[in-house]
Amino acid sequence: MWFSLSAASPILLVMKLDCLILFVLFVAMPGRLAALDTGTPPLAGDVPIESIPESADLRTAAYKNFLAAPRDIALAARPLVLKNAYGTFKRSSIKGKDAFYLIFAAAKEKDFPLYSQGTWIVKRSLSDGRYLQAKIFLRSDAGSFIRVYPEGERSYMDIVLFGAVLRRELPLPLSFDQVLHASFADLRAFSAHSMDWKLFSPRPGRYSELRGLIAKIRSRLPELRYAEDGALDANGTPVYIANGKPQARPAGLNCSGFAKWLVDGLRKPFTGTWLDPRAMALRHTELRGSSFTLSKEETDDPFFGLDWVRNLGKAMADAGSPSREHGLLENDVTLEPFALFAGKTAADPINGTSAYESYPTRQNSTGYEVRGLKALLYMLAIEEPGNFYLASLNKSDKGGLRRHYHVAALFPYFEPSGEFRVAVFESAAETSLDALIARASSEYAVLVRIRPSGAFDPPILR
Repeated sequence: MWFSLSAASPILLVMKLDCLILFVLFVAMPGRLAALDTGTPPLAGDVPIESIPESADLRTAAYKNFLAAPRDIALAARPLVLKNAYGTFKRSSIKGKDAFYLIFAAAKEKDFPLYSQGTWIVKRSLSDGRYLQAKIFLRSDAGSFIRVYPEGERSYMDIVLFGAVLRRELPLPLSFDQVLHASFADLRAFSAHSMDWKLFSPRPGRYSELRGLIAKIRSRLPELRYAEDGALDANGTPVYIANGKPQARPAGLNCSGFAKWLVDGLRKPFTGTWLDPRAMALRHTELRGSSFTLSKEETDDPFFGLDWVRNLGKAMADAGSPSREHGLLENDVTLEPFALFAGKTAADPINGTSAYESYPTRQNSTGYEVRGLKALLYMLAIEEPGNFYLASLNKSDKGGLRRHYHVAALFPYFEPSGEFRVAVFESAAETSLDALIARASSEYAVLVRIRPSGAFDPPILR
């Protein structure tokens, strides 16, 4: 191993150690990374919401003898493969501990996954047979669905995206029986005044340049290596961030140095130059922190990662739009998309309740709770196609001091076949969003927007 703390200063020691630990766990030990990938895998081939597979005619035909049948009759019904104008569905039932489930699963990848786009799962009480809810999957992802449930003579609808509750208790002018006969197009029409359904109709062609940039980054990763506190200066010379002195060999990049390497590659075609690490480490005490953290600036530098990604974001914006100088906070993501999170209830494709958890409001110096990043990045990909984001991860230590300890680059996009992806690069290597969320779900991340161009010319690590 080439790791050494000989060049570390007390100011940056905590952040450098965190980058080093993350590198060892998630890059140098790929088996460990794979073990942390969680959840059901998303499936390819999703279509815009207007073309979602519909099963209304099949449900109507099966209403009396299946959906509304007594419990024992419904559970005894043999599985059937059914076809209509929209495709192929599998009708089946499952008995649970307190409920039973009547399923119309849409075909996907030569199978009938329970969470494929367009699947309906109707939940009924095992004790008395009453309807509890219907779950309709918006995308082929276990955490992305609408939940419709009865309340008196009416029904209500919740909309959940990757566990994030986008809308709750939207009223529908339908009884639950009518919902069971309705098409998904009907449900969209009745809720169009409260929900912008275009969110679920991505246009994959808008992400071709970003997919190309990701491919370019991947092609350059083999020439890189990790080194704690490592970055390249404005001449492309490997230096230590803490003091600007030349690195010992073999030289490399830490999480911050790698983020600068990315931005350098995007700015070079505009400016012909690379960035000075000392300028990217410039502190902005007037924009974050408190009297408590001010006294820690020299000894702990708790906002190093935040200042670094904001300085990179400004430098990229200034280069891409040189007609004016951009504000330091101008590229911060400030979207407030949801206040509730389905948590563990969204992990089970069959079940699911309305026992939602609060999702914290974004704060200027802390950002977003990491567990909600997938939903947030999906929404950003729809609203800002082609951008990627530098994340400054932060958490409180035992003494109550919040430290911005790690930097990652997040690239949300859609494949030509429709599935949503997030490419994640950290510390001179590619990891995954699942791994990042698994290790830091209750921590926070400030996101800084980077608007890339098609060209990419980063410095060569020598």
